[in-house]
Amino acid sequence: MSNHLIRKKLSRDAKDYLRTFIVTLIVVLFFCLCNVLYMLHNVYNYKDNQSQNVDAAFESYLVDILIDKNKKHALAEPKNYYINMRLGVLYGYKKDYINAEKELKNAIEKAPRNNLLPTLRLAKLYVYENKLKEAQDLIDNRPDTQNKNLLSLKGDIYMLLGDSYVKQGYLLVAISKYERAELYYSAIKAPQLKDLSKKYINACINLADNYVSSNKVDEALQALKKAYNKNPKDVELNYKLGLIYSDNDIYKAYDYLTYVSKQKPQILNFDAYYELINKISEDKINKGEITNGQMYKQKAEQYKKFVQNNLLYKKDLFFDKIKSDVKYDLAAKSYLINLQFKLQNNSGLDINNLSVISVFQDNDTEISTQNQKIATENNVFKAGITTPIITTGAIEKYKNSESNNIKITVYAYKTPKYVIKLYEETIPKPPIN
Repeated sequence: MSNHLIRKKLSRDAKDYLRTFIVTLIVVLFFCLCNVLYMLHNVYNYKDNQSQNVDAAFESYLVDILIDKNKKHALAEPKNYYINMRLGVLYGYKKDYINAEKELKNAIEKAPRNNLLPTLRLAKLYVYENKLKEAQDLIDNRPDTQNKNLLSLKGDIYMLLGDSYVKQGYLLVAISKYERAELYYSAIKAPQLKDLSKKYINACINLADNYVSSNKVDEALQALKKAYNKNPKDVELNYKLGLIYSDNDIYKAYDYLTYVSKQKPQILNFDAYYELINKISEDKINKGEITNGQMYKQKAEQYKKFVQNNLLYKKDLFFDKIKSDVKYDLAAKSYLINLQFKLQNNSGLDINNLSVISVFQDNDTEISTQNQKIATENNVFKAGITTPIITTGAIEKYKNSESNNIKITVYAYKTPKYVIKLYEETIPKPPIN
């Protein structure tokens, strides 16, 4: 082979090698960049229990590198508060809260007065550390103005304070913090108002439940009414108020519970509401209001018929599991899922329309859904009676398998609008020999 051809071949080989090297280098750099970007995303958005798909040791190593680099930048640019803020976040990610607080305080001192981001970062750090007084003092030191960003910041922190006090069980304090958050959010018509309202109502309901368990009915009513004034359409609030009033003011109780019956009838206790309507009927008749009394009596029977035709409560059906298992069929290369059970009618009423849905899942992926008719008008499920064994199941191909478990959930309904969960079980898949 001539020298010219040899040189030409070597040149071509060198180009191919260089091209392969460059492509490989780009792929490696891209992978590293993805890891770094993911880590940085976690750094700037750290939360209590964030998932960590990147190796923790590798992330910690990268954070240390970033801290060292930012320290050098801080020396070179001592007035740049962004560097201090980055250092604060990085130290927070490392759970070095002393240095994180120090850097964020430096950022606050250096930042323009109208830049609230360092203050928000430090306040969130305080809440995360459960330094609630420090968090509140920090934002209270910023005088109220019409600045939307400041009002939004104060609303955010007070809502976080409320959340933290709820977790610790200090419900009265939490409610007061939510009320402060509402003041700030309302001033700017913040979108967080909807979420805040639900948190406030839940805190009031939990407080009322605590009062009821301590036999402090008046205090419970006061807590519920505060929440009711915020949102009179909340179904659970109406339900709780109806239950409390049912012992001393049947007419108020009826107003609240009737609202519930129209919005979410499945949460009502049938016996209690049916008895309440009959009490009103009797009271009207005793007062000489015969027509009104008969009208309420008719309402009670209409409600009974509605429940009988439409509603199921979990206590109405006793789910008696006979057998459940998962086997592997080697020939079919499939998992065979089997469920056998009986149902007993404990409702006290005959059921003339009942369906059962059995849902089989691998992880969150549905394998199969089986719908079985248990009762019809021609095959009534009598009160107190137990069904014969009901058998259902599913088949999952091995190639479609996602996890080591099969989840079985059984639902029941008279009408599809009102479905209840009867049973749930997770079964491990058998080993494949």
